[in-house]
Amino acid sequence: MSVKRKTVKTGRPVKVPGEKGTKEKIFDAAVDLFAEKGYDRVSIRDIARAVGVTEGAVYKHYTSKDEILDSIFNYVEGRIYPAVPEGSTDALIDSYSLREILEMTPCYMLADQSLARITRIMLIEMYHNEKIRNYVRRELFERSVDETAILFKKLMEKGKIKPCDPRALSTMFISYMVYWYFEVFVFSYGVPRDLDRIEKEMRAQIDLIVDLAGAL
Repeated sequence: MSVKRKTVKTGRPVKVPGEKGTKEKIFDAAVDLFAEKGYDRVSIRDIARAVGVTEGAVYKHYTSKDEILDSIFNYVEGRIYPAVPEGSTDALIDSYSLREILEMTPCYMLADQSLARITRIMLIEMYHNEKIRNYVRRELFERSVDETAILFKKLMEKGKIKPCDPRALSTMFISYMVYWYFEVFVFSYGVPRDLDRIEKEMRAQIDLIVDLAGAL
């Protein structure tokens, strides 16, 4: 059922509660187009056309395509590395098993379609876009290994997994996650997803890591 819009004297439609704003629509359209065509092959005009607005309307919210890319980076960081209050890592470790903690990020990825498309953009574009390549290396590789190593170290200190090199264990887990990203978001992009199979295979791999870590 369509929603009737009220208008004010300017003739501008009043925003319907729950409806996405123009900036959010621009962001979503850019993500869709970048994932489908590649970052370099998409223009501001293409994005404006997809949203149904003028190029000027796009520039009102984003000064350039590069600024849209920065907003995409910020979105990823907010989803994968949300602001963590001091002491919350300990609370997380006390509240969840190692298996549950390791499953959190891939489950977020599967549930968030925008994040899935963004992952595809980054993994494909990093080969010929230096800015994206540097971001992927810094945030998806180096930072992921560093923060997961900290998590494993805390688990060892609490006696929840057996002592080992936390960075080596972290590198092994992130290596699998990178493979999983490529498999799910690049090689299988556009193919109907068998979520049951994807989740079953992901959990089987995480089970191996949990067993190797000797989770108690």
